[in-house]
Amino acid sequence: MTAKEALRRSGENLKVIREHKNYSVEALAVLSGVNPEMIIAMEAGNFDFQIISVYELAAALNVDFRQILVDSMAYGRN
Repeated sequence: MTAKEALRRSGENLKVIREHKNYSVEALAVLSGVNPEMIIAMEAGNFDFQIISVYELAAALNVDFRQILVDSMAYGRN
């Protein structure tokens, strides 16, 4: 998998988890402290995000950070 593909898949995982938890982008931004524009770009696979952002988002979503970075089905959904 290329780095670009990994970013795309991570963004897709983030969006699936966020929607599964019934959070809007804005609500997740408030809970995580991550800028909503950054979340939108991450979900689109258009932003090479920092690992701290992944931890902050995972904490706000109450999931293991690996669910965002790796195929979310590998760890189950909370």
